[in-house]
Amino acid sequence: MEQVPLGGDRHGTVFDVPPEHIVQSSSGKGWNGLDIAEVIHPLDDFALPALPRHILIINLSAPSTIQERLAGRQGQLGTGNLVILPAGAPTNWHLEREGEVRHLHLYLSPTFIQEIATSADIYPDTVEFVGALGIFDPQIESIALSLFSELRSDGLGGKLYVESLANILGIHLLRQHSSVKQPSLSRSVGLDKVTLRRVSMYIEDHLAEGLSLSEIAAVASLSPYHFTRLFKASTGFSPHQYVIQRRIERAKLLLSTTNWSLTTVAHAVGFANESHLALHFKRLTGIIPSSYR
Repeated sequence: MEQVPLGGDRHGTVFDVPPEHIVQSSSGKGWNGLDIAEVIHPLDDFALPALPRHILIINLSAPSTIQERLAGRQGQLGTGNLVILPAGAPTNWHLEREGEVRHLHLYLSPTFIQEIATSADIYPDTVEFVGALGIFDPQIESIALSLFSELRSDGLGGKLYVESLANILGIHLLRQHSSVKQPSLSRSVGLDKVTLRRVSMYIEDHLAEGLSLSEIAAVASLSPYHFTRLFKASTGFSPHQYVIQRRIERAKLLLSTTNWSLTTVAHAVGFANESHLALHFKRLTGIIPSSYR
């Protein structure tokens, strides 16, 4: 039984496979509390030491039989099926497979999960994830594939989008795959007017920048998850939706008051390029930016 060495990279990110078996990863992108990696498993039998982060594994390849020998569990890992490995426990694996085994690994910081639990009025020290082998959870699969798509596209508002997905993933895991399950959340009453105004002004002042959910939440002195709940209760929009709307409103102002090129306008309001501006402009207004002038 070969023990797989923990893989690290120049950014200091530690993975659970050697770096030569990582096809691509989010390391160095500044994602808060979460990393992902596309992995090709090199061995049929391998052992892992206790890992510092929770790991979710989504099977991207053909179905295979997988056995966790330390725990005596065995399951069929179909395409899209899930393995949940709580942090802090060593594992010992045997895979029965034909051909390449390709997985998507999601790495979640325990501190990040504890922050979400605290925001959801759960005492964080009572939270434990329940390990799982070969289960199907369509919501986790959907979030994981959205994160995978973002990794490959590096699209508009990437950090904000990823942090929103990470928070949704965290609360779903607490509800469905932890010792807590279905927590009784306190009623969201929204942000007070002073805080909401401070947040709104911060967003307006930083529209041209790569706003992240954690940065915006820090303005309100709240965790990202708690902030998202209260912000949506106050405005009816998620932070990501609100930022896109404000960028479009700023773009409309610039289009009507300047002769700037569409590329210049796009960059001035925080879009990566003219195409991203056009996509969201048409979605929200029904017309393309050049027709607005």
